[in-house]
Amino acid sequence: MATVPELNCEMTLFDSDENDLFFEVDGPPKMKGCFQASDPGCPDESIQLQISQQHLNKSFRQAVSLIVAVEKLCQLPVSSPWTLQDGDLRTFFSFIFEEEPILCDSWDDDDDLLLCDVPIRQLHCKLRDEQQKCLILSDPCELKALHLNGQNINQQVVFSMSFVHGETSNNKIPVALGLKGKNLYLSCVMKDGTPTLQLESVDPKQYPKRKMEKRFVFNKIEIKTKVEFESAQFPNWYISTSQAEHKPVFLGSNSGQDIIDFTMESVSS
Repeated sequence: MATVPELNCEMTLFDSDENDLFFEVDGPPKMKGCFQASDPGCPDESIQLQISQQHLNKSFRQAVSLIVAVEKLCQLPVSSPWTLQDGDLRTFFSFIFEEEPILCDSWDDDDDLLLCDVPIRQLHCKLRDEQQKCLILSDPCELKALHLNGQNINQQVVFSMSFVHGETSNNKIPVALGLKGKNLYLSCVMKDGTPTLQLESVDPKQYPKRKMEKRFVFNKIEIKTKVEFESAQFPNWYISTSQAEHKPVFLGSNSGQDIIDFTMESVSS
């Protein structure tokens, strides 16, 4: 390991052209402090530190030379009334190091650049509408609502609710709703000019993720003991059930005839 040589007469003036940017023998009296070496072999020699306000292009070697020199100066008896303090080192930093802006305009284009190390929070739950109808997987890609009892209660689907990136407010929390144990997520798309709810098959290696596509995102709205799920893709359209039994779950516009209020029951993973 390289060692820092002891201060001596030959090093006092720092003959290097680079170091001359920091140390000069002569300089304005108000801009320098004189430090007398305690070595009796150099009774007439002193080190004068000059602070320049000129913005220069410094190298890392120059910065190291300055810090090493200041550390040694702090250990010498000072004949000048000015005493160098640790806080004085901060004065030099603005002349040594240059700030550069960090451009972050492209961060929005990367799904997980900002939150790639943050685990996605998930909650496993069951949903029932306000008439206590349960949600079941009827066809491979269709949910229906009906009353269950006894052994049939096991048909009720369990959702994996992921808390995802989106527009968050005091009463709206962006979530994605997947079916536990299946590569299916509820999504909202336009079909025949009407916002439509569907179950979409996804790649389990890619989903869930922090920044889901907007068609997968729902704004979870809690109203007392009830919860509603508004489509982020189609505002004012909600996950809905029919008043009738054994009808598909759909995306409704809250017309008053459809059911948009649900109770949510958390289940262990």
